[in-house]
Amino acid sequence: MREALPRCATPALLLGFFLLPSFPSAQTGSAEPPRERQEAGISPGLVPEADLEPAHPYGLRQIGLDARYLVTRPAGLDRSGWIKMALTVGTTGVLYLYREEIRDWVQDHRDPEREEFLDQVRVMGKGAFAPSLSLIAYGASFITRSPREKETAVLLLESMGFSALGVGIGQSVIATQRPYDGTDVDFFARRGHGVSGDAALAASVVPVLSRQYLTVYPGDRAGTRAWKVGAASLLYAGAFLTGYQRLDSDAHWAPDVFLGLVTGFTVGQMLCDSHQVTGEISPRRVGFSVGPGSLHATITF
Repeated sequence: MREALPRCATPALLLGFFLLPSFPSAQTGSAEPPRERQEAGISPGLVPEADLEPAHPYGLRQIGLDARYLVTRPAGLDRSGWIKMALTVGTTGVLYLYREEIRDWVQDHRDPEREEFLDQVRVMGKGAFAPSLSLIAYGASFITRSPREKETAVLLLESMGFSALGVGIGQSVIATQRPYDGTDVDFFARRGHGVSGDAALAASVVPVLSRQYLTVYPGDRAGTRAWKVGAASLLYAGAFLTGYQRLDSDAHWAPDVFLGLVTGFTVGQMLCDSHQVTGEISPRRVGFSVGPGSLHATITF
C-alpha cells in the first residue's frame, strides 16, 4: 500500500518537477570554432561568420532538415541523452504516484492575488504568443538586415508547431481526465489531457530565444552576461509559472504539466541543435590558413 507523502516533501517534489525539464535546454557558448571548420583549415577571424552560414537557414529546405533531425535524433542518443530520458521517465512515474497529494497541496495554498498574477503570466501558453514573437522578429530583420531574425521567426513557429504535434501525440497515448472531472487515466484514447499544451507552448519559445540572443560566450562583458542571464531566467520563470498556473487552476495534474514542459523544452532545443549542425556543415565554405612561409586556401562545395 502506498504511503502518504510527507507534508514537507511536496514542495521539494514540486521544485524538482520544475527544475528537471530545463536540463536539456541549458546552453552556453564555446570559444572554440566548430570541428568542421577546423578540419577545413578555416582560421577564426579570417572568414566572416555570415559566409559560413547556409544561404537560407529559414527556408523550406531547413524546415525539412529540422523535421528529419527531430525524427532521427532519438535513435542516436548518447549516454547523457539516455540518462535524461531515464530521469524524465522516473520523475513522471513519481509524479503520477503522488499526483493527488500534489494537487491537494497546491489547492490548499491558493491565493487570489497569486492567481491573478499567474493568469497574466499564462499568456506565454497562448496560441498567439509564439506567432507574435515570430512576427516581431521577422519585422526586425528589415532593420537589422541580418538573416538571424528571419531564422528566429521561423524557429519560433517550428518550435510551436512541432511541440503542439508532440502534445497531440502525447494526449492520445496518455488520455488523462482533468482533475476537476476525475482521476481516470486511459491509454491510446481519442480524448484526454495527458500532456499540458499550455506548458509545452510556453516552454517551446525559451530554447529558441536563448540560443539566438541569450547564449553566454566566454568573451562577453560582465554587463552583457548579466543581461543575458537575467533575460533567460525570466523566460524560464515564465514557462514554469505557466505550468504552475495549470496546477493552481486545477486544469492539469502535475505529471501532465511536467510532460508539457519537457516536450516544449526538448523540441525547441533539438531544433536549435539542428540549425547549429546545419550552420557548421555549410553547403559552401571558403577558408584560409596561414602558417610559417605558407598560405593555404580551401574551398568545399
